[in-house]
Amino acid sequence: MQETEQQDNRFAQSAMFTRQWWLLLLLTTLFVGVTCGLGFWQLGRAQLREQIEAEQARNRGLPALTEAQLLNLAADEQLIHRQLALQGKWLTQWSVFLNRPLNGQAGFWVMTPLQLESGVVVLIQRGWAPRDPVLPDKPPAFKSGAEQVQISGQWVLPPSRLMELGDAPSTSDTSFTQVRQNLDLAQYEGQTGIKIRAVIRQSSAAEDGLSRDWPSLASKAQTNRGYAFQWFAIAAAGLLLFLWFQVIRKPGTGLPKTD
Repeated sequence: MQETEQQDNRFAQSAMFTRQWWLLLLLTTLFVGVTCGLGFWQLGRAQLREQIEAEQARNRGLPALTEAQLLNLAADEQLIHRQLALQGKWLTQWSVFLNRPLNGQAGFWVMTPLQLESGVVVLIQRGWAPRDPVLPDKPPAFKSGAEQVQISGQWVLPPSRLMELGDAPSTSDTSFTQVRQNLDLAQYEGQTGIKIRAVIRQSSAAEDGLSRDWPSLASKAQTNRGYAFQWFAIAAAGLLLFLWFQVIRKPGTGLPKTD
């Protein structure tokens, strides 16, 4: 009798640990590993966004850099997000409009170079304007304002690249277009003959009709955490499904009996 039970147990175990079972275990392990990895990646993105937001908050408390200080400072990552107070003349003929949505609405970032009194040129991310619903490639209408202006804003990195359909223009392309999907500074400098010292995101008010409701990175950190939770939930669901159907409910997988 005992020998028969041992044979039955060995048969149940052999029925459970088939090649298909091991393959499913391998696939489940890979699935859980990938989805958990994506979850931790999203958590890392959230932490990075919060670090950048904290750095921005610290730099906002520092005195604004003047034009003289800007000329004497090297382009250093420590200066990113520093406040600047500048005065100069708009070079409106070299304005570009980048396709960027705001709060789910299609529109453009208006980017215009500003020539300072010293002759140095900075590129100002002036604000956002909605897109024409009928003519999507039409440059947005906004008030150009006075030619000589005083602005304040943050020293920021150049706009990040978005997915672009078709072949992106090469850096050697000298044809100038105002409406663009992305802005390559090297290409822009070659097209305009202007050397850009820094990119500034304007925060001061102006009567130009542009919106300057720039999104906060900290708010996007919560979105990353939401994505992380979803990935971890998917990983847990995959693991539970395997345990339920391949271990708990699998026919003939009872535990060996012992005297």
